[in-house]
This record gives sequence, structure tokens and C-alpha cells, in this order.
Amino acid sequence: MKTWIKICVFMIISQTTFGQGKKVVWEWKQLPAIPDAIGFAGAYSGIVEGQLIVLGGANFPDGKAPWDGGKKVWTDQVFMLKDETQQNWIKGTPLPQTMGYGASISYENKMYMAGGSNELEHLNEVYEVSWNFEINNLTYKLINHLPKPIANCASILIGDYWYIAGGIESPSSKEASSICWKLNMKNPEAGWEDCAALPGKGRMLAILSENGKQPFILSGVALINGQREYLTDAYILKGELWEKVTDLPQSVAAASSPGYYDTVTNSFFVFGGDDGELANANLKENHPGFSNKILQFCTEKREWFNNPIPEGNSSSELKFPVTTNSTIWNGKLVIPMGEIRPGIRTPQVLIGNIKRER
Repeated sequence: MKTWIKICVFMIISQTTFGQGKKVVWEWKQLPAIPDAIGFAGAYSGIVEGQLIVLGGANFPDGKAPWDGGKKVWTDQVFMLKDETQQNWIKGTPLPQTMGYGASISYENKMYMAGGSNELEHLNEVYEVSWNFEINNLTYKLINHLPKPIANCASILIGDYWYIAGGIESPSSKEASSICWKLNMKNPEAGWEDCAALPGKGRMLAILSENGKQPFILSGVALINGQREYLTDAYILKGELWEKVTDLPQSVAAASSPGYYDTVTNSFFVFGGDDGELANANLKENHPGFSNKILQFCTEKREWFNNPIPEGNSSSELKFPVTTNSTIWNGKLVIPMGEIRPGIRTPQVLIGNIKRER
């Protein structure tokens, strides 16, 4: 208990129900903030030899919002946290290049990064990130390339397979992609395989989740001649075909991905996201922020449950960011940084877990 007091500034209990009234209680805390006054969106994250690693991303370091002419700048900075008792992040070996908004997973004490973007273009490099005990820091190894450059995609590891889906191929893309690729992590040198193309409209900023065996693609944003259309459809990949499942009650575009799968309740959870209701409101700095709802999907009954964070003084401190990914650290869900309002980043790092009833 003393450890939690040292590193966390608040604790919030959020409660959801599914099935026949069974309660699922989420407990949220904050890890030390990333040591940047602004924070970054689009960072990669994962676990290397037990350490939490947050890498890259982009922000507006001149302090100007994009609508006021602020310049978006990508970073090669890397931050590492050894364990939950550590008070401060340590700087890691810089990335091979400035980059963000790609895919990342953790696998067998290493993490892997694929695609993304920088100031000039979208990327197709795939890097292995490992711990070098001689230099006591990270090492990067280019292991292969994606079939095409891709950014703003969704990503998930299921078993030994890494899936990447959707996104956009270049900064000037007028349509989002329907690609779905998978990589056998037991033999990554063999390269990426095509899965069935995503059904419906091509999408970026979608979420991938799972039921322990198969990927689900959820929500996201379609581009119609460059204009956003917020999506609520969802599908599961069964064999060689995507099968439609129940639509979401609202769009959750750009929510932290992948979603969190809970084996006890056979449910996955999606945290926050952009529902698109204010997308055309031109609110600028008056935007109230993105959704703080938790959506729960029972994979057996194929039902959605919509449960907001309880109102209260402390709950106002909890902001589920968008344009970020999530990672599992010692069985807990970590959501690092991201955007809390359009153009506004946060350095906060959330960690949550389901509190089981005894």
C-alpha cells in the first residue's frame, strides 16, 4: 500500500455490468508522468525484460495549437520505467529515427515496432527492441518491412501472431486502407501474410481486440475524399472471412488499442475514444475532451454495455486519451500519454486493473 501512495495521485473505481448483473470493477491509478511538459501522442509502447518502455510520438513543442499555426514535431525520445515503485522515468537509447503513430507489441521479453510516420512520410520498417546488457540500455534491430507504409493503424498480438489492420498509406491519402496483415513471431524473417481485407469501408484509427483466439476490428474512421466518417461497425475474423458482430453504441475512434480482453468474463473493454459528435463543431480550445466511457463487449453473447466513469471530484482527473496504444504490464493495463483534447497532449500514464470480488 505504501508503494501505491508514493507513485499515484488518485484512485478511481469504475463499475460495469454484463450478462446477468455480474459486476466488473476497474481500479485506476497514475504512474509517474512522462518527463515532458506537453506529452506526446502516437507513441509506441511495450515491455522489454520487465521494463515499461514508451517510445516516440509527436507534439506541438512551440505551444501553439494546430489551428493557430503550431508545428507538429516527431520525436526519437524513449522513456523507461523499471517497476511501479520507480519515481522517475529513465531515458532510453533514442529511436533509429523520429517516428510515431505506428504499431507495437510485446513478445518474449522484447518489443516490436512497425510502420508509423515522421515529418515527411509514412514508414514501413519493422524493428525489434531488445535489452543490451553490455550497455545497460535498449538496442534496435531492423528485422523486416511491411508490405506497404502504414500509419494510424490498429495492432494486436494473439498467440504467436501479430496482426496489423487499417490505417493510411501516406500523409496525403484521401481514403483509409482495408489492409490486414499478420506476422508469425516464431519466424518473423518469413515476412507478413495477407489476411482477408477489412469489410465495409476502409478505416484508420480503429481498434483491434480479441476473444483469446480471434481478432475483432472495431469502429475507426473512414475517409471519403479526405473527409472523416465515424464508424460504429465491428467484425471478427473467423478463418479466412470477417463476420459482422453487433455494432458499437457509439464510435470509439482513436481509443487506446488494443482493447483489453478479460478471460474471467469473456469480455473485452474499450476505453474512451472519439465519438465524432463534435468533429465538425470547430470548438478549438473550448473542446470539452474525448469520451471517458468504458465499453464492454461480451464475446459469447455479443452484447455491448456502455458504462461511464462515475461523476465526482476525483473522476475529473481521469482522462482516457486518444491516439495512443495500450500495453499489459504485470497483468495490468497501461495507457500512456495521448491526446485529451484536439491538439492537446498529456504526459500522464494510466494503469488499471479489474478488482476481483473475493
